[in-house]
Amino acid sequence: MSEVTVAERKSKVFPKGAYREIITKAVCGTAKKYFRYSQHFVPAEGYDPHAILGTSITQMRLKEPEITNVGDSDIVGVGVNGIFEVHIWYAYNKGKSTDLIRQAINFEEIIPLSEYDFQSFNLTEARAMVIKPPQCMESRLTEEGRIKVDFELGVYAEVIGETKVRVRLAGPGDDEAS
Repeated sequence: MSEVTVAERKSKVFPKGAYREIITKAVCGTAKKYFRYSQHFVPAEGYDPHAILGTSITQMRLKEPEITNVGDSDIVGVGVNGIFEVHIWYAYNKGKSTDLIRQAINFEEIIPLSEYDFQSFNLTEARAMVIKPPQCMESRLTEEGRIKVDFELGVYAEVIGETKVRVRLAGPGDDEAS
């Protein structure tokens, strides 16, 4: 009876060219989207705005994003929402006095994933980050004595899910460097 070497035993357990599937978490989908909002602001009673002197946006915060479907479709998306604060400095009384409007703006959007790996299963978490902080694109006085401000912001979102990676097993005599 011949002796069976360790290498021969391994080759029977792991035949040459065998593969293993590793289940791991990975980014399975990504998207980015830019949003535009218009908001009307009403000055205090009796303060008819004469000119807009400046706008500022502060305290941008995103809440925890959620994995969701876009509308009634099967398209996977990430629901993002957050809040930022708008400050508008304006002149009234024919430019002789100034005042400040300070208001929080809530937003909620669903970003459809533009790149999505349909091979993934068990989507576990979503992440979102601001790629363009809210900026005032335009501010103007309306005929009704209100102030209209247009904003733009950009958000990047990604979905983490479980996916499989297939790896080839090294057999006896395989070069470890290759």
